[in-house]
Amino acid sequence: MKKRHKHKLYNRWKSMMDRCYNPNHVKYKFYGGKGIRVCERWRDFWNFVEDIDNMRNGHLLYLKGYQLDKDKSGRSVYSLNNCCVITAEENRRIANEKQKQSIFAINNNEKIKFDSIAEASRKLNIKDGTLRRYVKNGKRHSSGYRFQKV
Repeated sequence: MKKRHKHKLYNRWKSMMDRCYNPNHVKYKFYGGKGIRVCERWRDFWNFVEDIDNMRNGHLLYLKGYQLDKDKSGRSVYSLNNCCVITAEENRRIANEKQKQSIFAINNNEKIKFDSIAEASRKLNIKDGTLRRYVKNGKRHSSGYRFQKV
């Protein structure tokens, strides 16, 4: 039997597992830290390979420029039923759309709509992290604005 670390899908599987279960992984806070998990079956590498090999378009995961995606279906578990193979470009587009969170900046009678926190941060010259905190806590910022999700 081929050693798993030499298999073409090993690094993809290992990265998925690390994002979900290794708190020291740079992207853990976006995956495991938010409750994203891998189904019991896929925690075994060879089960993962078997399912990918039998998945519609699964063969594309062996090629550069393709990624395994669970977000398209809006799920929080990596599994055969929740995942599909898509281009890296499409995956980036989906991630960008998810990050777009329209907000209002409200100051007295003025109400400004921004398409994203990043846009509001740039235009109001407020650090992104600071703005996120004020959106979450609803308090008034020193600029005079309160922020709320649309």
